[in-house]
Amino acid sequence: MTSSLDRRGFLEAAAATGLGIAISGSIEVLAGSGNALAAPRSSEGYGPLVPDPKGLLSLPAGFSYRIVSQTGVTPTADGVPTASDPDGNGLFARGTGSTIVNNHEISGLSTGSEKFGVPTLAGLTYDPGARGGTSNIEVDAEGVRLREYASVAGTHTNCAGGETPWGTWLTCEESEQRKGGRFLKDHGYVFEVDPTSQEANIGKSPVPLTFLGRFAHEAV
Repeated sequence: MTSSLDRRGFLEAAAATGLGIAISGSIEVLAGSGNALAAPRSSEGYGPLVPDPKGLLSLPAGFSYRIVSQTGVTPTADGVPTASDPDGNGLFARGTGSTIVNNHEISGLSTGSEKFGVPTLAGLTYDPGARGGTSNIEVDAEGVRLREYASVAGTHTNCAGGETPWGTWLTCEESEQRKGGRFLKDHGYVFEVDPTSQEANIGKSPVPLTFLGRFAHEAV
């Protein structure tokens, strides 16, 4: 089955609107042509898309989505709105729910991208001059948002990453930014984020894994 929008394109489109979306179904079905208000079209396996009355994301009958975070809108436990530029993320089981570790690919190069940065909290910040990082979003078994908090801050252009076999998230800086100006440290590293709690990351997540090299990491 082919689609006019691939997986990366779909995720980039979601990021462009500053949304974190929990969905159930096939990415190929979700990545249909046209916008969410377009007339239904037939699709192999799951049936035609049903127009979304909210104009956001059309899905086949029986599928649903739930917004769990939205840039500048949803409140976090840190007392600030959700950071901008959501990108790659990992999903980890947590009790009866899950934790989403979400990258924020904030570089400061695009207009307004720093308006909603990851808060530079004590023990979680690598470089106070950078505004990227990650947020942990906890949801219950139904995908209902419970809380959100910063898990690493002061990193730069956090693009993708990877889940480790021991249950953590590696967030990658797609940057080779050198120390200078507002940047107090070199960038281009990988950082390890614990999905279990904010406290588990204090003093640990802002430590670069230098053995993985310093270059523009797209992912692990």
